Amino acid sequence: MEAKLTVNGFGFVARYGEKDVERVLLPLLMRLTELQAERDRRLIAFLAAPPGAGKSTLAAFMEWLSRRTPEATPLQAVGMDGFHCPNAYLDAHSFVDEDGREVGMRSRKGAPQTFDVEGLRAALADARSDAPAPWPTYSRVMHDVVPASLPIDEKILLVEGNYLLLDEGRWKGLAELADYTVFLSAPEALLRERLVARKVAGGSTPEEARAWYEASDGRNVARVLAHHSPADLELALGADGSLTVA
Repeated sequence: MEAKLTVNGFGFVARYGEKDVERVLLPLLMRLTELQAERDRRLIAFLAAPPGAGKSTLAAFMEWLSRRTPEATPLQAVGMDGFHCPNAYLDAHSFVDEDGREVGMRSRKGAPQTFDVEGLRAALADARSDAPAPWPTYSRVMHDVVPASLPIDEKILLVEGNYLLLDEGRWKGLAELADYTVFLSAPEALLRERLVARKVAGGSTPEEARAWYEASDGRNVARVLAHHSPADLELALGADGSLTVA
């Protein structure tokens, strides 16, 4: 099944196998629909996954699918990327990395320490209200946060991000703010291949892309795979892009 989607201002075509849609995605959509009806308020669901697993694409596809499934309640896909700390903040702050070295936050943008977790918690709590405040988004053009730019207006909110189920530091316990959680895993070698290819497609040389993976993306991948809380639904990504219930 193909869908023309837009994520972070960029258009692309998402493709999922008919079996994946029938066996995995539609049942998930109907489960969220049932929960929303039972609780009779805005439902918050998390879709967590390591970098490179395709969570933004999957969340956008779920929104598209919900609007084409008459018996489903339409959902709105939003990313936690809007809660990156602004570049000005990153430029002025540092943290101690996994090797015990103090590093500038900008050099490790995308690591768990470079997000406004408290702001995300507040937005999740506010999202249950009848008139929630708009969420910030992240511009892939400016490579910075755009405050209060996304109205929240559907009865099901599907929040996607790397660290939503991270079980350490400031992220620990964040899942308590969700009604339902999904974790999408993938082999680390597959994620490395996808992330390096993404960097090369963005203009980096293969050498630069591999170096960035080792210094940044790879550390984030390992952290998410090794330190996440159990989810209500665990999915696995295959090398061919297929989805299965783990």
